[in-house]
Amino acid sequence: MILGKHFVIQALTHAIFYLEKNEIKPDANWQAWETGKEVNVSFDSRTVQPGDFFIALKGPSFDGHNFVAQALAKGACGALIHKKLADCVPLKDQTLIDEKLFIVVPDTLKAFVDLAKAWRKTLTCPVIGITGSIGKTSTKEMLRSIVQQAGLDTYVSFKNYNNIFGLCYNILRIPAKSKAVILEVGINEKGEMQELADILRPTIGLITCIAHSHLAGFNNSMHVLAEEKRRLFTYFTPQDIGIVFGDQPQLTNLCYPHPVSRFGFRAKNYVQARKITIIAHPDGTLRTQFLLKWYGNRAPVSLKTNHAGFVQNALAASTVAYFLHIPFAKVVQGLEKYEGVESRFELKKLTSGKGIIFDDCYNANPESMKAALQAFAQVPQKGIKVAILGDMLELGNKEIYWHRHIGRFISKYIEIDRIILVGALSQSMTRTLPENIGVDVVNNWEEAKKQLDIILSGQDAMVLVKASHGMHLQKLVDAVTS
Repeated sequence: MILGKHFVIQALTHAIFYLEKNEIKPDANWQAWETGKEVNVSFDSRTVQPGDFFIALKGPSFDGHNFVAQALAKGACGALIHKKLADCVPLKDQTLIDEKLFIVVPDTLKAFVDLAKAWRKTLTCPVIGITGSIGKTSTKEMLRSIVQQAGLDTYVSFKNYNNIFGLCYNILRIPAKSKAVILEVGINEKGEMQELADILRPTIGLITCIAHSHLAGFNNSMHVLAEEKRRLFTYFTPQDIGIVFGDQPQLTNLCYPHPVSRFGFRAKNYVQARKITIIAHPDGTLRTQFLLKWYGNRAPVSLKTNHAGFVQNALAASTVAYFLHIPFAKVVQGLEKYEGVESRFELKKLTSGKGIIFDDCYNANPESMKAALQAFAQVPQKGIKVAILGDMLELGNKEIYWHRHIGRFISKYIEIDRIILVGALSQSMTRTLPENIGVDVVNNWEEAKKQLDIILSGQDAMVLVKASHGMHLQKLVDAVTS
């Protein structure tokens, strides 16, 4: 954002401004801040870079005001605070405030939102908001690859920062010269989407899909979840574009007051995938090949994965690219150069040197669990195949049903030599898993690692790790990979 006199005065009408220790009035000379300069923001003092503007947020278990001095010492150009400056910067650190701008407000979170809204209003480029139960980050990163191939100067959101803090953070880091913006939007309960949509005001909104995820916050209802996701389009004008997964009735069986494009695997969609096949290359890697049909164009695409879910993400990203007027050839190039995202079916080597692990433990719900198991089953077997499956959290009042459902799914379609179940919910799978599979039941990742060490004991192995993020199975992956 451009941190200058005119911008902050208009955005923060109840703020008091200080240059060093001295209050500066709106009609005064703000020296270097008169015309403003482009800065990034940060609300984590550990990641502050020289020139960042620090936002001192207060939460249930943290208070950013305790780290203002640390942020200034690392080169922050100023801070947004709701306490007295003397309470944030101890006397011994007073030299840190030299030539720094401080903005004092009644509530830093509200001011953070107000700044984000104000900066969003200055943007005239397309703003894409991506939401959905599965595939937000992977779709966003595929789209990043596409716009890079097209040479479109685009701001793409940092990691998966998609709640209110992350959204404001990303908006305020958008350079003024950007030709497009791509941001994620994530929700956990009713009412959140409208608030986030009001901040983001997307001109292109994408819903990747609706799945059984975070249902506890949506009255245990897929209908309520779909309704909430569609609120991404709340502030659309008639010119704005909604993009939805066209194979889901919850997203397609209704009328929208604005244009809507559909992607999916059925013939009714504007963007489709046909002839999907898994190809094994001589180097042992697997690729997914398919025919991409894209608004009258068609071309073969080869993705660097055997995970079928990424085909759906590719269709979603391709549809957004169409409305950014990116040439079809660049779309195909971008998809084929996509390398994947951390902890999304990411292939790693075991430290033992005796096998590989598929790290898919960022999150889990029934749909993504089945997709990961299917992809794992398709990998040509080299050694013993072990699946480490942890609890799928926030599934609402049918959580036991869905875990048993995964057991039945494995019984019908998946061949695995050994399964380690981690957590109380996952233990319910033992009722539906096939009897010929060796099953170990443990309580946490540490116990899972011990059991995995016993199972491997020097032999070649292929391991899948899949669970909700709250099960902390990433720690197991880190402990057994190089």
